[in-house]
Amino acid sequence: MSSEQLLNLLLSFQPDAPELRQKRDYDSQVRSFVNQVANIPGQHYQKGADTPQDVLELLNPEVNSIAYIYALHARIFGVGESKQKGIIPEQLRPGGSIWNKMEDFLQRFDPVQIRYVGSEWRRLMDCIERIARLMGVPGAAISPIRAGLLRLDPLSGTFTITHLQFIRLCLETRSYTAALPILDNYIHSLPNTLPSVIRENLEYSVPGANHTNSGEYIHVRSGHTEKITLPDIQEYYVLGAMAYIGVHQFKKAMQFLEHVLVVPVSNNSANGLMLEAYKKWVLLSCLANGSVKAPPRTANGAAMKQVRTASRAYEALAEAFAQMDNLPKLKAQVNAGKDLWAEDGNTGLVRELVDQQLKFYVTRLSRTYSAIPVLNIATNLSQTVEQFTQYLEKLINAGELNASIERTNKGQEMVVLRFFLDPTEGPQAKTETQQQQALFEQTQRTNLLAEQVQSADYRLGLTKEYVEYIKRQNKKAATAGGDTMDTTWDDGMEVDEDLMGN
Repeated sequence: MSSEQLLNLLLSFQPDAPELRQKRDYDSQVRSFVNQVANIPGQHYQKGADTPQDVLELLNPEVNSIAYIYALHARIFGVGESKQKGIIPEQLRPGGSIWNKMEDFLQRFDPVQIRYVGSEWRRLMDCIERIARLMGVPGAAISPIRAGLLRLDPLSGTFTITHLQFIRLCLETRSYTAALPILDNYIHSLPNTLPSVIRENLEYSVPGANHTNSGEYIHVRSGHTEKITLPDIQEYYVLGAMAYIGVHQFKKAMQFLEHVLVVPVSNNSANGLMLEAYKKWVLLSCLANGSVKAPPRTANGAAMKQVRTASRAYEALAEAFAQMDNLPKLKAQVNAGKDLWAEDGNTGLVRELVDQQLKFYVTRLSRTYSAIPVLNIATNLSQTVEQFTQYLEKLINAGELNASIERTNKGQEMVVLRFFLDPTEGPQAKTETQQQQALFEQTQRTNLLAEQVQSADYRLGLTKEYVEYIKRQNKKAATAGGDTMDTTWDDGMEVDEDLMGN
């Protein structure tokens, strides 16, 4: 095949062509094109490499995404094969010419076309990670992988194995803030083979259709991921919680850990990830709420009993934290278990408890007083007025306390702490416009979640387990003489370890 023939073939699929406006026509053409491009021998892509006639220069990553990703893989393989084994060529290293093309592609590719070449997309993501690790700079892979995830699925709501690889990189390099654009998105779908099996012949079920749920085109059969297991999901949420802890977003970290605690378990037995999650969850409950609330009701009772038994020291620590009138007790508990906190990797969170207990103590005073002399509080805490005033000013300036410090000069100067319970008053006051904007944003998030729940309900109704359940319930209703059917879906069925199996 000549260079001209190769280029003509690679440019033969134009996604914006008028004849491809119908979804089924687009689907048919793109599948045929993928078969053609996938069978082009790799050496043909090497012709004219690093010259103006290079196919990677002549193709547009945004328009010719399918052709480009195949050409890119051929170039990566060709360059790697030509060098000494175990050595990463300069072009593939971060900052090299081919690395830069990989980064550029992951930021610009046509997400609809890439729905049809999931295996190649995933290979590219894996290649980015592998090169970065071999070069000893795993952090270099974070930005391109994040770009690839969000380009394919702007809401990043369908969980893939790449999500787990991404959060591992962020934790290894302590790039907590870099993880937030992925972590802040709700995971609403787990990849499986269901959509392609059941609805592949419907007009709007093809990958190129305008899907409201990315789970319709990101699944095991699409090649974008492999099967997901329960430990994969639990690890993602544990690591995600640790990233949130790293940026002091304790409520979000706590919510992530609750996902770990409510995951179905086999034989009523908890695993190590559940135990780790519960220990951190206890500490975060104190930091987020001031005390430990009851574990999630949907968690397996027997498993929760096991993890609570193994976490007595943490629960004792939480009890000491909640006793705001006995501040020295918490410090005693912290010192008594310092080896355990260090072994569990929770020393930082425990130290945060000591720092935050004082803040909660002050906050609770606002339930009783609208204003109180700082001298009264400082005396109870065995501190000077000056020391405690500096601490209060730090809280106020950080936006953690809606209050103000007032100084009176009636005979002798008195320092008074004044609380503002009205959200329209004090240093944290919001204007009406700001409150309306916050309400609007919350409404948008709620509507999005409602759509995702509706989609999840629909997918649930397609599963063979649910269909069998409905059959059993209808049979019971008929036997009982047509009594009202119980629509709750909880018949004690065992959950397989691999959630995504056929």
